[in-house]
Amino acid sequence: MLLLFLAVASIVLVSAQDDNFRTRLIGFDDCDPTQVATIRAGWEDSWQVMDTIREININWDEAAAVDFLGPPGYNREQRAAIQDILRNLGTITGRGIPFPPLDWQIRARCDDLKNWCPTAADKTEAYTTNRGENGIATINFCPRFFTKPTLSAAMNNARRMRNPRQIFNLDSYDRTTSFIIIHELLHIYWVHKSGPFGPNARVIDYRIEFWDGGGKVRHDVYGPERAKILARYNSPSRIGSIIASSDENLGLYTLAKFIQAQFGAYPHLPLVNTEPSKRPWDPLRRSLFLVNGTGGIVANSSAPADDVTLVGDLPEDTGSVIIDNFFPDSDLPADYISAWKGWSLEEAGLTNLHINNFDTGFIRTVALSEPTGSKDVVVKKGDTVGVFDGWVTYWTSVCSGEQTTFVWEESYGDVYLEADGYLHDSGGMALWG
Repeated sequence: MLLLFLAVASIVLVSAQDDNFRTRLIGFDDCDPTQVATIRAGWEDSWQVMDTIREININWDEAAAVDFLGPPGYNREQRAAIQDILRNLGTITGRGIPFPPLDWQIRARCDDLKNWCPTAADKTEAYTTNRGENGIATINFCPRFFTKPTLSAAMNNARRMRNPRQIFNLDSYDRTTSFIIIHELLHIYWVHKSGPFGPNARVIDYRIEFWDGGGKVRHDVYGPERAKILARYNSPSRIGSIIASSDENLGLYTLAKFIQAQFGAYPHLPLVNTEPSKRPWDPLRRSLFLVNGTGGIVANSSAPADDVTLVGDLPEDTGSVIIDNFFPDSDLPADYISAWKGWSLEEAGLTNLHINNFDTGFIRTVALSEPTGSKDVVVKKGDTVGVFDGWVTYWTSVCSGEQTTFVWEESYGDVYLEADGYLHDSGGMALWG
């Protein structure tokens, strides 16, 4: 009998190491019935995301990986750890083997044990400690958490709106109870397998900083734009380790893959443009940073304030990165760059003006929506110029003193300036001139 018991115990322990046992929420300290229901709804709704990544094999060259896990040439040493973390995250559901003595337990609280979320107006939605009562990992849900929808509700709303800019925008889905729970789960040691649970680095929250004159402007890395900026930070020796320990980057990669599976296309919005001199500036008007005339990265004083703030148990629960340089396009996959250019034109409402007349000419653009003064551009036959809403004036040295002005109020796709001085569509029909 003793030998049989030991054999059974051995099987149980192996299964536990393989993460086959269910994860169970316990406690619900000071949570009222409505709050308990909201937490459970978000928790169970998150399982559909876990199902997407449980057996995932990351394609490091595809858009979701490039946007959130960084350039594929600089994360090779961390790939095994990132893959391990995400696959283990995929097992954190209540669908595992129900065996209470070996259930993975997470304590849920609503009593704000650390006094980090006193009112619903505060910017903290939830926080996690690995040093909870009896050593049990604990998620404390703040009042603001209970104002958020589930991920399923957010997706249903996007479907009803039928607006691609909402459907394929991760901003539509990240501030949901389901994703907030996923973010908090990633902080737990036995989820990301650090310390006594494995060799991986601790998964923490990051701040990104930009120079602003003599000081720095700080932003917490919550949300797709901030996570994409962090992933594009040009530090070949550090970026892989940063991303492998960045909670929001790992979580948003997971969310992006799920939304892609649900809607059939990658949710590319919001766009982050790190080379605005080479591409339309329009998507960056509310960006956290600007690129100055010498190519330097500086804070954008008109950027919106952070909507969510980070907290942590210990100083090592957070990291900080000064963003002063971005990886160039040459470090990114060609297919990604090609796709990005298409997304940027679509987002900016841009018209491609093809120059097919004289060998050398000049274009002056004055955009209604970008009132920063006119800009003269030298163009030659075969060039293509991106044009936003506003006025475009064209002239050449061949026809001295003569010029042609065109007006744009929307995106017209591709138009061609031919030798007759008229604009033509792709079929050759004259438009105006």
